[in-house]
Amino acid sequence: MSTLFSRRSWLRAAAGTLALPWLPSLSRGDEAASPPLRLVLFFHPNGTVGENLWPATTSETEFELPPILTPFSPYRDRLLLAQGINSTVAQDAKNRGGPHQRGMGGVFTGQMLLEGEFVDGCGSTAGWADGPSVDQVVAAHIGRDTAFSSLELGVRATIQDVQGRISYLASGAPLPCISDPVALYERLFFRDLSLDPSDPNSKARAVLDSSKDQLALLQKRVGAEDRLTLDHHLSLVEDLERRMQAQATTCEALSAPAQLEVDSESTMPDISRNHLDLLAHGLSCDLTRVASVQYSTGFNQIRFPWLDEEGEGHALSHAGDSSTEAWAAMTNRVRWHAEEIAYFMGKLAAMPEGDGSVLDNTVVLWASEISRGNSHSLNDIPYVLLGNARGAIKTGRSLSYDGASSCDYLHAVLAAFGIDVPSFGHPDHAQGILSGILS
Repeated sequence: MSTLFSRRSWLRAAAGTLALPWLPSLSRGDEAASPPLRLVLFFHPNGTVGENLWPATTSETEFELPPILTPFSPYRDRLLLAQGINSTVAQDAKNRGGPHQRGMGGVFTGQMLLEGEFVDGCGSTAGWADGPSVDQVVAAHIGRDTAFSSLELGVRATIQDVQGRISYLASGAPLPCISDPVALYERLFFRDLSLDPSDPNSKARAVLDSSKDQLALLQKRVGAEDRLTLDHHLSLVEDLERRMQAQATTCEALSAPAQLEVDSESTMPDISRNHLDLLAHGLSCDLTRVASVQYSTGFNQIRFPWLDEEGEGHALSHAGDSSTEAWAAMTNRVRWHAEEIAYFMGKLAAMPEGDGSVLDNTVVLWASEISRGNSHSLNDIPYVLLGNARGAIKTGRSLSYDGASSCDYLHAVLAAFGIDVPSFGHPDHAQGILSGILS
């Protein structure tokens, strides 16, 4: 099986060099095929400032955007705000670890933490989350035919423990972040690789021929079950070859980003934009349909000098409720994250696709592991959703719940992607799809 896995990984990496856009005419012969749906998760640490995030709602559809959300003004009709979503699983007395650990592990998985030796700032210990995250469930559903089933990106998210991961393939199986935009570029686009399969001397031709030759050799050496697997991979190679030859215009690789110090506060804005530019391009080329972008970690010491704020992030979030200066600074920082997401959405909106843009077929879900730093509150988790999943989600609304489970909220996101599961997350905290989210 290790040989088969390495062949599969190599093939998917090879596919990533071609960067083909979504093509209706090549979607299995279906001339009326719709563009693919996509999901992108965003994460920032240490909660938010609720009074500057949640609108004073006049009605479900009539509300003013508060200070943190003003960058989303052009996308107001794509917004779905849901106040009162609690991470009940992170509050469960049977759960392990400290609040940042439990919140971080559960924010997109809805799961408790396994036993482990990771220590939080208060000395609590825990392991990884005990189940897949929502992005990976979606990736298993819509990402199987792309070069990369998902991409996990990090901006100063280098800690290798439960407070440093949001995406999980399965129980105890976190996915590491790509922190360097140069590494992301090289993963998406093999530099100096000829993409002309009609040229018998091109490297792309050599990649395809080598793949087919190696798969043919393996077919003679494996059993019937593995032969079926190899047949599937051979069909992927042949389909890839067909698409290359049929498509006159490829999605060109962007210019390589400059090498930056990935753990420096001075480069954080540039790393963010480089990641977002590359990710937007990768989505438009259908290299992937699922991604996550994680800014820092649950227990961080991030400063924001480009905002003329030198305070350390985790300590700032612990300011007293009466510290207006600290909460103004916290508001500015969270709004900066909103600005980055809005920038990303603007990139997608500028990319034509079908009858609209790539943005029309993309859902963005943004959250933090806790709601307020000084109380470590796990109630009212700041989930902000943008995108209607082609009408499956009713957006342009601000909703209010009375302590609904985040498991059921995430279950509704899965349902918007056509994923029919009885529940999501820990069974003690999952009652079914949260009402009011879907159209």
